Formats: sequence, C-alpha cells, structure tokens
Amino acid sequence: MKKLSLLLVLALMLFSFAGCAKDEPTAGGEAKTVTGTAEGFGGEVKVTVTVNGNDITAVEAVGEGETPGIGSEAIDKLPDLIVEADSTNVDGIAGATVTSDAIKAAVNNALGN
Repeated sequence: MKKLSLLLVLALMLFSFAGCAKDEPTAGGEAKTVTGTAEGFGGEVKVTVTVNGNDITAVEAVGEGETPGIGSEAIDKLPDLIVEADSTNVDGIAGATVTSDAIKAAVNNALGN
C-alpha cells in the first residue's frame, strides 16, 4: 500500500512539473500568427502578430481612424520597435501616446498577456 501511494505521489509530482514548464523557443520552430485589438484615439486598432516560440518576429498594425501624421506615425513605427525589443515594453511615439498604448495593448491581447 505504501509503495502504491508513493508511486501515485511521484506521478502527480511529475504531471505538476510538466504543467508548469515554460515554452522555450526552438530552432526551426513553427511560426504562428495571432491577432488582437484595443481602443485607439480614433477607434479600434488591430494588430497581427507573428511569433516563433516566445519570439515576436513580426507585427502589423492598422488603425484607419487614427490621426494622420500623428497616430499614423505610431502605426508605422511602433511595430518595428516591438519586434526589435521582442517585447511591448518600449517607449511610445511622441505625440501619439493613445495610439501607441493601443498598439501595445493590442499586441498584449494577441499574445494573451
């Protein structure tokens, strides 16, 4: 009976460790694309994020209602900064704080953060 209990406890421990394992990026892993949205200055901002393992490899943002020359600057520039940093923990575009925050929030929503 003690051996059976011990084996059961060991099996449960192994399953609990497997459930806590963090996904690590692998060489040659498959890329997947996810989408997210957030409210910007002029309406909804939509992003398409490509990830390979835990690496952000591409971000595309669309916000048709964002102010031309201001919010559009964030739409154009911020995705590349997020890819370069492999994180949404980047500075926003000056003068386009609401749009910048919306892009970062949409990426986080896409990634499930």
